[in-house]
Amino acid sequence: MKEIGEQFKEKREEIGISINEVASDLKTDPIIIENLEEGNRKVFKDVLELKEISSLYAKYLGLDSESILDEINDYLFEKTSKIDLDDLKDRIEIIKKEEEKNKIRTPYTIERNENSKKTIFSIVVILIIILVIFYVLLKKLIIG
Repeated sequence: MKEIGEQFKEKREEIGISINEVASDLKTDPIIIENLEEGNRKVFKDVLELKEISSLYAKYLGLDSESILDEINDYLFEKTSKIDLDDLKDRIEIIKKEEEKNKIRTPYTIERNENSKKTIFSIVVILIIILVIFYVLLKKLIIG
């Protein structure tokens, strides 16, 4: 992990941006970035958070995020036992539920199914028919 952190730090310094700027742009705490650059993985909640932040940071710096993730995977495989797939699946489900819960919902982002579109269309057609009938009847009363 130390080597990966050094890659991040070298590239950041080469670009000439501060840890605070990175943290602000990535919407994270500067402590997270500092620890990532120092190779300290213990501050992260879990491996998925470490990988997510590392990938974002690599992309932000213009590094090859896939290569970085491969290095992290190699490191983790050497340092840890195999991760139980059931635990990993549970963690992924939790993350998906959190993302779904935190989605912004507006009239413009609500996903509509085909049935609701058909219902709205049907209502509009019925209203148009009613208006045409009303117009014809009103015209007959005025003229006739």
